[in-house]
Amino acid sequence: MLLLGNFQHTLDDKNRIRLPAKYREKLGNEYIMLPGNNGCISLYPASAEEKFIRVVNELGEFSAENAETLRIITDMAATVEADSQGRFMLPNELIKFAKIDKDVRIIGVIDRVEIWSEEKYVEWRNGSERTADALNALNMKLHNAMHKQQ
Repeated sequence: MLLLGNFQHTLDDKNRIRLPAKYREKLGNEYIMLPGNNGCISLYPASAEEKFIRVVNELGEFSAENAETLRIITDMAATVEADSQGRFMLPNELIKFAKIDKDVRIIGVIDRVEIWSEEKYVEWRNGSERTADALNALNMKLHNAMHKQQ
C-alpha cells in the first residue's frame, strides 16, 4: 500500500469527512484512528489491527512506562466505518486533540493517512525545511533504510 499526496477537506455539521477515493480504494471503509505525532490524527485500515496487537505484545504491556503509553493512546483511539457515501465521523476527543475547527488537510503517509487541522498543517509546512540540501539528506536516509531492508 502506498498512500501519497494531500487534500483539503471541510468537516460537515456532523463532524464527518470523506477520504479521497484514491485513499479509500487502498484503505477500505473501516478505520482505526489514533492520536498521531505533532497533533494530527493517524488513520489506519482496520486490517492493521493484528499489526497493532503484535506491536503491543513486543512492547511488553507489563512495563509501567509502556502500559501508560498504550493507555494514553488507546484512550483516545476509535474504530469507525464509512457510510455508503464514504463519510465517517471524527470523534470529538480526537477533534479536540488535533485542534480541528472546520478545515482539515488529509495527507497520505505511505501506510496511513494523517488528518490535520488546516492551521496546524500550514504551520508545520511553513516550519519544515524544504531546501534542496535538506531534501537530499532525507532522500539519502530513506534510500539507506530501503536498501537495509533487502
